[in-house]
Amino acid sequence: MHMNARKVAPRVVVLLMVLGLSAVSLRMNSRQKTQLRPGDSMWRMTYVVNFRADKAGAKLRASFPLDTPSTRVVRREPLLAPGMKTARPRNPRSENREVAAVAPQPGDFRVTAQCDIHLSPRAAWQSNRPRTDLTPKAAAAYLRSEKAVQAESPTVTDTLAVLRTGVSNKKGLVERLFEYCQTEIRPGAKDAPHDAAGALGQGAATPLGRARAMIALCRAAKIPARLVTGVEIKLGADVQPHRWVEVLSNGQWESYDPENGLAHELPRNFVPMRRDGAEIVRGRNVRGLHPTISIVRMSPPPGAATVSGGRRLADIFDLTRLPLEVHEILSLILLMPLGALLTSIFRTVIGIRTFGTFTPTLLALAFVYADWRTGLMIFAAVMVLGFASRSLLDLLKLLVVPRLSVMLTLVVLCIAFGIALFDYFGVKPGSQVLLPMVILTMTVERFFLTSEEDGVGFALQLLAGTLLVAFCCYMILCWATVGRMLLVHPELHCFTIAALILLGRYSGYRLTELWRFRDLAGPGA
Repeated sequence: MHMNARKVAPRVVVLLMVLGLSAVSLRMNSRQKTQLRPGDSMWRMTYVVNFRADKAGAKLRASFPLDTPSTRVVRREPLLAPGMKTARPRNPRSENREVAAVAPQPGDFRVTAQCDIHLSPRAAWQSNRPRTDLTPKAAAAYLRSEKAVQAESPTVTDTLAVLRTGVSNKKGLVERLFEYCQTEIRPGAKDAPHDAAGALGQGAATPLGRARAMIALCRAAKIPARLVTGVEIKLGADVQPHRWVEVLSNGQWESYDPENGLAHELPRNFVPMRRDGAEIVRGRNVRGLHPTISIVRMSPPPGAATVSGGRRLADIFDLTRLPLEVHEILSLILLMPLGALLTSIFRTVIGIRTFGTFTPTLLALAFVYADWRTGLMIFAAVMVLGFASRSLLDLLKLLVVPRLSVMLTLVVLCIAFGIALFDYFGVKPGSQVLLPMVILTMTVERFFLTSEEDGVGFALQLLAGTLLVAFCCYMILCWATVGRMLLVHPELHCFTIAALILLGRYSGYRLTELWRFRDLAGPGA
């Protein structure tokens, strides 16, 4: 049986390497041959933002283009913000794509963002728009009165009372409101009103004011409406933002553009960048905010057509077709096998022991989404509290499952109050650190059991080994270039599996054993 495994393992390794090389070659050849479909085009959008931070912690938020039936963001470069710390603002309920940069001290800063957009004249990506069913809270947000959208202003309600005369349904009312804002509110200069009440009161407004006037009228009529800010994809060195309105009708968001007189369907090269907001780039505690957007047409990169062709079974293996929001998390997930490979090397070849096989990678995953100093402080606090509470729980002689559940509760409370403490002192750790940190429950349990069975010294040795390997895994998980490469060529993990099989057949000395038993080699060795 051992002889068969010894013969089969090298063959499996060779087979995996051949399979990996073949898959990479086929994918690269396919991507080189594909071309854009007739009428499609590729565009590169770059925006540069200059501003001054008034104090440490000043934050800048930049919105990236959103996908439409005719446009799709196929690549986004990391935010270039010298001297600033980039962050990932995540709100599960938000439809916007945002990235943030935080200034560590007052001063002048420059931020650059860039993305590539695939424009297709065919509705290839979102032919069937999903139905939108708002929760009561979300519906209230799109019906509320705001500073510049005064849905409860007498000017708005009086205008609505006149316009709704003779209209029997909401769809007809929306059409009349749109027609009124288009024809009765004249285009004004830059100093014209940009709020709803001012636009309706003076009969003239900026494009933003006309859009807000329609939103206020819809909200006063209890029809959910929101502002959309975007751009027109066209060649330009200083492309100005464009605003329009989306109104919820029969579970679908319908577009209305009072400035250009467009209803229901906008031109295919109109790309939304922020919904329910007027600014593409906004800041907190900043001055002199001046964003400049430029758009140029570019040659299609290899494989550009793979995002717009018809549905094929082979598309399942093309991860780049997935929405842009999935790319980042998938790139991180695809790096985790490399963390497991590194852990295997440390344990099998070097001989450094850890608490479990995946604990270092999970700890590294937690540190990826938070400042490493914050992560280490939470880790240390949880370990100290966990060890102390575990000692007290041992006096109660509890069963394993209830004991672990109590430990989990204490770890969660420690993390929650630790986050609150950091927030009190102005430190904002990412919320994504919470879930991986809960894995510390088992780490605390293993630390305590090891200290009981083999002594505190050995338990501390395992803990040190776990942190060392976790640090190395952290460096791998932060390797964004490799993550993007694995997203394009996931078959490269055939080599990872081959390497793990070779490690699984390793029967030689560990490096730590050579040092541990060095005295047995004799003085002449």
